[in-house]
Amino acid sequence: MIGRKFNFHDGEKGSALAIRIADDQGKIGIINVLEDGTLVINLTGKSKDLNQELIKFLAKILNISENRFDVVAGMEGSEKIISILDIAPEKIQDLVLDKLA
Repeated sequence: MIGRKFNFHDGEKGSALAIRIADDQGKIGIINVLEDGTLVINLTGKSKDLNQELIKFLAKILNISENRFDVVAGMEGSEKIISILDIAPEKIQDLVLDKLA
């Protein structure tokens, strides 16, 4: 049996972000947006749980509660899909673009 807890929802109440974690040791933050919309994010990498570090980072910069985020793909790798419940994709796009400006 899978040890991960699943929270099912109807798939119509939120947004998804494609994320690539960078290996760069430079500034922490969103460092690029690829042509396909993938956000390239640099983190400290000091945390034992990179997924939790990513969720904390996104929650802080987007001012959204951590409990709305879930890693739905890429639990072990550097490429991830993050689900954000109850927030429209347009709102997420505006929040991300605001942080890039």
